[in-house]
Amino acid sequence: MSTGPANDRQSRYGAGIAALAVLSFVAVVVIAWGELSGHRLLAGGVAVGVILLAYSFILLFLRKGGFTGV
Repeated sequence: MSTGPANDRQSRYGAGIAALAVLSFVAVVVIAWGELSGHRLLAGGVAVGVILLAYSFILLFLRKGGFTGV
């Protein structure tokens, strides 16, 4: 098992990906709450924006962390 700089970088990016996944899950819960409570525009609109931003950063972290073949 290697414990070099590449492994440290992957673990940092992996932690960031996990945090963004949790943030996305919270945004999905906010969307559901907004639909049930009638706050569709405010809660749903902001949460969709958060999901889109989190998704773009997840893709960036996957690429920078060396998780993809690119």
